[in-house]
Amino acid sequence: MLGQTFYHQTIRKYVALFGTLFNDINIEKKDSGGNVLSRQKVPIAYGPKQKFLIRLREDSNLDRQVAIQLPRLAFEMTGIAYDPIRKLNTIGTLTHKESINGERNIKKMFNPSPYILDFSLYAFVENAEDGTQILEQILPFFTPEFNVSVNILTDMGIKLDIPIVLQSATSEDSYEGEFSARRTIVWTINFMLKGFIYPDVKSGQSLIKSVEIAFKETVPEVSSTGIFERLSLESSTNFSEDYFQLETGDHLITEASVTKLGLDNIISKITVVPEGGANTYITPGDDFDANTTITVYNPPVDYDPATGTYS
Repeated sequence: MLGQTFYHQTIRKYVALFGTLFNDINIEKKDSGGNVLSRQKVPIAYGPKQKFLIRLREDSNLDRQVAIQLPRLAFEMTGIAYDPIRKLNTIGTLTHKESINGERNIKKMFNPSPYILDFSLYAFVENAEDGTQILEQILPFFTPEFNVSVNILTDMGIKLDIPIVLQSATSEDSYEGEFSARRTIVWTINFMLKGFIYPDVKSGQSLIKSVEIAFKETVPEVSSTGIFERLSLESSTNFSEDYFQLETGDHLITEASVTKLGLDNIISKITVVPEGGANTYITPGDDFDANTTITVYNPPVDYDPATGTYS
């Protein structure tokens, strides 16, 4: 009912983008003289906080090779909400030109819908010092937002600057069980990602780069003035006419008929093409200069659609 099946992997790209921001955080241990004794990269994985807490409590000693070692980062997407403030014109379109086997093709899609994606980043540490090290490598970059560029839709050549806004940071330091049980400090940092969700792509569109309009005689000339009262498009017939009325009261006749075109008695034509000819390479949105040519036929001529010539 809604349309064709499509999947741009937009949400997946937003999730991967968020996780990539925090994949190069390190913890250093120093002696009293400030010399670095060890340097440990903090691993990050996607998953809810409770999953990692349960794993820690199942092996509180953290001595086995398969155990989760601290410090560690985890993140998850917690919700999606529509953002009416960034709404675009619903019927607005985006276009992209491509060449397939030498043939130029236009891809088209309607404007995307703005959505806010909520993310939570969790930092699991053994002591308060490790937690503050991680925080100080994150907080200074968000004021309160941090912009990241991403190729969100390569098929349409769309590259976005995605704002990621830091909303809050809270700490949880709790003990469960005996007093000797392992202590775990969890920092939770909440973020808001402002993204767009894109609709399906329509292909097969083409650019109109040249226009040719032919006019023909529809009524005899006025004997007193020697000029024609009416002009019509070359598709008009004497028994089926649409027209605009001019300020002088005369009619400029146009035609919307689907019947056979009237191709005789053409008195003039107007041709509009870009500079360089109809084969000039043009992409959607380009500004270009056009050449306009007006050709007058006296006496009138006929048009042959088979050869595309006037004679």
